[in-house]
Amino acid sequence: MIRFVATLVPVGYFFVLFCLPLVAVSTPSDAKVQFSNKKTFDRVTFEFEKPTKFSSQKFGSQILIEFNTPFSSKFDKGKRGLGKYIKTFLTQDEGREAVVTMQGKLEYKVYRVANKIILDVGPEVESASNGLEDPKDRKPFNKKKTKSPVSVRVGKHKDYERLVFEWPKQVNYSITNSPDKISINFDSQGSVDLQAVRRQLPRSFSSFNLSEDKNNNLVVIIGYPKQSTIKHSKLDKKIVLDFLNSKEISPQARDTSEEESTRLENKSDKQTVALAEKLGLESGSKKEIKDLRPNVSLPKADIQKTLKPAKGQDINGNKSDSVLEPEKKPETRSREPSKLVKDLSINQNFLSDPKWKVNSPTNTTAALPYSAPKKGQISIEFSKSNNVSSMRFGWAENVPAAVFTRAGYLWAVFDQEVLLDVSKLKSEILQIISLPQQIDSDKGTVFRAKLVDGVSASVWRDGNIWVVDLVPQQSRPDVALQFVTQQTSPQGPRVFVLAEGIGEAIIVTDPEVGDRLFIVPILPLSRGVEANQTFAQFNLLKSIQGIVIQPLIDELEVRVMPDGVAVTASSFKGLEVSDPSKVVTQETLSIRSADGLPGGLEPGRIFNLASWRQGAKPHEFLDFKQRIQHEISQATSIARSGPRLSLAQFYFAKGLSAETMGLLRTISSVDEELSRRPDVIALRGASQFILGRFAEAEKELDNGLLNGFSEAELWRGASNAAQGKWAAAIEHFARAGEIPGDYPRNFSTQLALWAAEAAIRAEDYRGAGVFLDTIADGKPTAGEQARLNYLRGRVLYASNDITTALNYWRRLIEAPDRWARVRAQRSLIEHDLQSNAITRTEAIEKLEQLRFAWRGDQLEFNLLRRLGELYLEEKDFVSGLSALRQAVTFFPNNVETGVVSKRMINEFSSIYTDGTADSMTPLTALSMYDQFRELTPVGRRGDRIIQRLADRLVEVDLLDRASVLLDRQVKFRLRGKQKAIVGSKLALIRLLDRQPRLALDALNESVSPGLDSRLALERKRLRSRSVFALGDSESALKLIKNDDSRKADLLRADIYWRTQDWERSALTYQRLIGDTGKDGRRLSDLSATLVVNWVVSLSMNGQKDKLNEARQIYAAMMDSTRYREAFRLITNKTAEDPQDFRTLTERFQEIGRFQGFLTSYREKLRDQPLSKIQ
Repeated sequence: MIRFVATLVPVGYFFVLFCLPLVAVSTPSDAKVQFSNKKTFDRVTFEFEKPTKFSSQKFGSQILIEFNTPFSSKFDKGKRGLGKYIKTFLTQDEGREAVVTMQGKLEYKVYRVANKIILDVGPEVESASNGLEDPKDRKPFNKKKTKSPVSVRVGKHKDYERLVFEWPKQVNYSITNSPDKISINFDSQGSVDLQAVRRQLPRSFSSFNLSEDKNNNLVVIIGYPKQSTIKHSKLDKKIVLDFLNSKEISPQARDTSEEESTRLENKSDKQTVALAEKLGLESGSKKEIKDLRPNVSLPKADIQKTLKPAKGQDINGNKSDSVLEPEKKPETRSREPSKLVKDLSINQNFLSDPKWKVNSPTNTTAALPYSAPKKGQISIEFSKSNNVSSMRFGWAENVPAAVFTRAGYLWAVFDQEVLLDVSKLKSEILQIISLPQQIDSDKGTVFRAKLVDGVSASVWRDGNIWVVDLVPQQSRPDVALQFVTQQTSPQGPRVFVLAEGIGEAIIVTDPEVGDRLFIVPILPLSRGVEANQTFAQFNLLKSIQGIVIQPLIDELEVRVMPDGVAVTASSFKGLEVSDPSKVVTQETLSIRSADGLPGGLEPGRIFNLASWRQGAKPHEFLDFKQRIQHEISQATSIARSGPRLSLAQFYFAKGLSAETMGLLRTISSVDEELSRRPDVIALRGASQFILGRFAEAEKELDNGLLNGFSEAELWRGASNAAQGKWAAAIEHFARAGEIPGDYPRNFSTQLALWAAEAAIRAEDYRGAGVFLDTIADGKPTAGEQARLNYLRGRVLYASNDITTALNYWRRLIEAPDRWARVRAQRSLIEHDLQSNAITRTEAIEKLEQLRFAWRGDQLEFNLLRRLGELYLEEKDFVSGLSALRQAVTFFPNNVETGVVSKRMINEFSSIYTDGTADSMTPLTALSMYDQFRELTPVGRRGDRIIQRLADRLVEVDLLDRASVLLDRQVKFRLRGKQKAIVGSKLALIRLLDRQPRLALDALNESVSPGLDSRLALERKRLRSRSVFALGDSESALKLIKNDDSRKADLLRADIYWRTQDWERSALTYQRLIGDTGKDGRRLSDLSATLVVNWVVSLSMNGQKDKLNEARQIYAAMMDSTRYREAFRLITNKTAEDPQDFRTLTERFQEIGRFQGFLTSYREKLRDQPLSKIQ
């Protein structure tokens, strides 16, 4: 009897054992997600309407942040994107979770500031949040010293050239002279827009370079071989250097009166003098006008303002006096993509920079009052001050402008579109201008007025206000815009005008002449075209400000790019321009800057390959090589870097990149200063690219010292293209222009192939054709011709000439060049699949075969990716995910790896959340999960996948496998309350699997503070059940001592039954039954089970009176249950009856079912999954 009673289990307890709370769902709030990038960390800020609870945890390189309040999944990354420390940012669970992937092993910190939750990621995040909690008491933390931006202005004059260095603070300096260069050593760290200065540099300067001393302070090195006198001075934050061409300028010439308002270019011109007197521009006598001398100390911009010479000593003790002209702040280069005229836009980044500092001219001593512009309207103010007539266009913000004269009319064109109020001009009695009007244009604002003969215009700025002065002289821009002709570019042959701060191109019809004009306003002051330039298909007109183009053909196109304006033609042949002479004279070869940088090059070039070849013929290669090697051997150890660089350049010019790289590494190890020179940096990057080390090449070429060199942009584009970074490659190639014609053939062919591929991806088929023609004209080898034909097929296919394209590719299938053969086969497979000539299964088979024909680069990555996509479309999930995983594993640094990884995770998640896995057998679903477990997303989405899979496993009684899943989830994925909930489920599964000790381990592993009373009591009951199963009934009862719930009574009844405490067992079952059945209703199966357990306990305790009472109440009702005979036998048993319960078990098998707790609970689980059990 003891053996039987010990295994008898009360079934009712397990029917209502487990009860878990539901999670409320709310809608996303208007919380903002913002990104910011600091030097040592990236920051993500979640700003809620009110304080919200959050938790965070780390999984490898991923950070999961969970919020009580959901936020919108839409967020703004800003122009700088996620930053250099954050790789990806994802939202999950309807905005309740954010998953941030870090770029490697970094520190992170999550903290609260008012209504904001802030995440900082980076190598140094400890100081990131200092003071944020209390802004009033915030103390600045120590920051690393940053470089101050230094504005450099270049002035070109008749008798001298001037350089002005304007710092944002007071600095000291010293000057070191040498025979062919000077060095300006500043006592502070600074940065200079090197290329912007070089483009303005007079020809008398052989070089302009930057360096740093041992304290990283700025050093400027200027090559100036003329041995001229140099005057220098310091005034406030400005350092001024004047390079005198011949003799020192007399002080009298410098000290010209500030009242001089207009300088006449030809003082002996009587007509000009007469006109000046008529207009009242000069109040003195003719003799005074005649005696005026050209003010050679002032550049043309110095009509604006003359500052008295500052007399004193610099830090060298040298006395000097100079004239300092007003300066404007440096321009910020735009990095926006180029667009056609119809889709051009102002460089907003440039316009949002701090205001340009422009002072008023000396002939206007104070700012004139003007009407504040209304929205969408500007009033043109006309005034006379100091005998000069001026028109003021009162813009409220920085606006690019173009000013020029044509056919007796003054034009002023602005980038923004407003209505001009010319009423004040019409109301004035004007002697100089007439017929002021606003001209219709496709965009922007165009003003035109007729000028009196002999009057021209000069332009200056007063803050945001553009001022046009009317003067009786021919004005020129302070800085003449340079242009180059390029035979090969992404747009075909073109003329490229170098400029910055460019606005939109505006198309307008000249009412006087009747032709069209392309007008491009420019923000920097006094940048224009100095003289008319005539080309076969257009004219570049003279301008005081901005760029004006007169098209001579209808097909002319004007494209605004970040660093200039490209003039092209839309016809396939392109623009007709003369090929610039590539003849290199001995004089050109000898021009070298003082520090070795190439000289005598076109704008944008950095490699002087003609000079580097040293005139060596092919058969003279060995002689020249040995001569330079002899120079190296004869030089001292500290003087060998120069000849080594010459040999490296010689090798590169001959197409030997490996030899070049070897010498450059030697130079870098012994001469750090030389290795930081721009042309040496570019040489390293180009050599790395030719050697196939594309990532290393990109790292070298991204150096800021190479900004502004179009030749460097060419190599940047190629290194990005080779890595599959097509968006960046397209942009770099667009900046680059042509491939120089003096490159070794193997170099130019590689560059042209990548440039053509980029043009095809940008759907610029004309540009691609230009590059392909470049290859074809260079007598390509058989392999190069095969690659050329493949790309021609791409162009033709995209141009809808499919038949010709397919013929190209079919011929390439038998070609010996494997590069072209594999790609042609791939293109044919895709065509056949798209045209339904083959099925997906056939395409998969062909692509699988193709995988083994080419390994190890972007093509294999693309093949694996495509195979994965096709397998997934065929519902072959294992093969599809395997192919995608191989692509990610084999090519971790590929630019598309992140996209493929995200696709894998989404596909894997969908399989287990959209019902796809339900069509699989549980073992198949589990097997696939185990194979791709690492794709489980972090957060609630991944947790739901695990719980759903665990439900499937419990349904088929695979409790041990379900236990493994939930155990990993508890140990590695969850925290807080969720961990306690899933830990309780895990303990229940292990109890069902007769593993009470492991059930206790699950409860111990998932201990969490702050649980609500309901969950805490449930976990106590599970712990009590586990302890009791291990044989400690006393401790089990203590755990539920104060628990008066029905679930606790069910557990107590089980314990009393097994310990044969029949008296307490009977009392407990009587409480559980309560008033059930007394109303005459039919008993449920659970109630009938409880009644049977109760009468068994009464019988074992010998309570005959209670048995009789139970028989009277429940006999009739029990007759309709499956326990009818057992109930009658137990309640009718007398004291003398020799039968025991062993006999009852043998006779009534239904009583034996009382020990089937696990079977009973599994029956409940068949009706609903484990995750829904409460």
